[in-house]
Amino acid sequence: MQLACVSTYHFICHFSCIMKNKNVCKKLIMVVKYEQVMMEFFRKESDIYMEKAGLVLEGGGMRGAYTAGLLAAFMDEGITFPYVIGVSAGANNGANFIARQKDRGKKVFVDYVVDKRFSGLKNIIKEKTYFGMDFLFDVLPNKLAPFDYKTFHNSSTVFKVGVTDCKTGKPIYLRHHDFDPHIFMEKVLRASSSLPLISKPVDIDGRKYLDGGISDPIPIEKSVQDGNRYNVVVLTRNAGYRKEASKVNMLVKRSISKYPNLLETLKQRHNTYNETLDKIDTLQGEGDVYVFRPKKEIIVDRLERDIDKLDDLYKQGYNETMEEMEKFKMWLNGLDIVNYCE
Repeated sequence: MQLACVSTYHFICHFSCIMKNKNVCKKLIMVVKYEQVMMEFFRKESDIYMEKAGLVLEGGGMRGAYTAGLLAAFMDEGITFPYVIGVSAGANNGANFIARQKDRGKKVFVDYVVDKRFSGLKNIIKEKTYFGMDFLFDVLPNKLAPFDYKTFHNSSTVFKVGVTDCKTGKPIYLRHHDFDPHIFMEKVLRASSSLPLISKPVDIDGRKYLDGGISDPIPIEKSVQDGNRYNVVVLTRNAGYRKEASKVNMLVKRSISKYPNLLETLKQRHNTYNETLDKIDTLQGEGDVYVFRPKKEIIVDRLERDIDKLDDLYKQGYNETMEEMEKFKMWLNGLDIVNYCE
């Protein structure tokens, strides 16, 4: 559409100049420019590309079904971002978003949860993990719910995944363009979803990593540091939620006994989480952040296996996002950072 407008514009200029009628030329040019502006403003079926804005995705285990539904709504509306960062389930949803695979999130977080290989005590015996990590990061992406590695790798979007360095207890952010896409799936996304005790640390280039949500549960600060003044934050807890302090389970302590810094990070996790939420509230009040979070009360826990509850949560994520889309787009338009592209 835009190219057609430009071509019409140049044609009118050329034709009018040939006719030697400057007044007609000026009037026609003004009409075409007005039409271009109005078409850009009212275009409804265009893609929306946000310049200098980040998409920040919280984890939450199986509560990621909400995020999967939300991102499906974004894809239906043609919304894309130049920068996406996530941890744990948020990172896995982010990968599907980058690959533009709208339906894959539902397959992973809803449809295949009934498969015995997905999670359960048998996996602890076989793999020493509650979740079937080989199933999730090999069988699913390579066989049952094929991941579009090519689209993912070729995307111009900067996609970062937060993991926790076991030795330092600090967050590390790994960029998808720095890895072969198959290795990124097999290693990085697996590491970001590996919790102590119920999963084993993942070795990447000689260092051990675990779930990114341990050290940076909602990586808004990293997105801001990377130059994104504006951010869209997707949370998987209801408004008003704050994490309470809790003792680290003795079995968890034993499983990470070699990593004292990681243990300290776990002990402070509630403070880190709550301080991040406070920061998000402040940025939201300043208009620099738009927050999506479940409106209806969440009844799904991190290890949920009830497919009906998960399907409802997926639909909730999709429907609540579509209900808020007009308000969200008004916020976007007010930022003056949006490009509309056919």
